[in-house]
Amino acid sequence: MSNIEIRNHPKFYNVFISGPKGKFKLYTRNLDKGNRIYGERLVNSKEIEYREWDPYRSKLAALLLENPITNFLSEDLNCLYLGASSGTTISHLSDIAYSGIIYGVEFAERSIRQLIQSTSRRNNIIPILEDVRYPQNYAKSIFSNIDLIYQDISQPNQAEIAIKNCNYYLKKDGILIFAIKSQSIDSIRKSEDVYAQEKKILEEAGYNIIESVNIHRYAANHIILIVKRGNT
Repeated sequence: MSNIEIRNHPKFYNVFISGPKGKFKLYTRNLDKGNRIYGERLVNSKEIEYREWDPYRSKLAALLLENPITNFLSEDLNCLYLGASSGTTISHLSDIAYSGIIYGVEFAERSIRQLIQSTSRRNNIIPILEDVRYPQNYAKSIFSNIDLIYQDISQPNQAEIAIKNCNYYLKKDGILIFAIKSQSIDSIRKSEDVYAQEKKILEEAGYNIIESVNIHRYAANHIILIVKRGNT
């Protein structure tokens, strides 16, 4: 385990950095000390253990490195994570929102088994084996107001799925972090046209796009939208 100088991120709560400006490495404080989720590097600084957060494995890390204006992280964040997979990004959210709850919805049985195994000692993660296209099916598993919905899925109707879940769960003035995978929507059309289509669907449903962040240098053909739910 490496020893390295770690400091607070200048903007995002409970996120940490090392290195010079423009070449930051990201870290979160390890809630499950001594354990890794996806082979990430563990480092010690002032007797505290941190996990390095890989932006090539986590689109949320890529988003933070692109320095969005919106600050959406807090220790008591209640998050609905759509497409939780085997636990890479959701485990870092668990480190950050240690007093909140992260509901992780995943349809693939193999991935949900890995998620359960790797996060079993993280009491703020609730894995849910369900299909994100049908948000009403997991209502009995969600028992708190949702401040943030994070969506990272490979479906052709990504905007519609986000809207369904936001309409069902996201509180008024809540935030949607929406990773758009253009190749999953249409592999022939230009990515920019796909992004414009998804933005239009959200806006026509009454959602306000606050920021559009290009993360192509970490994940090809991806952007992330930061979206706010209005009072409707």
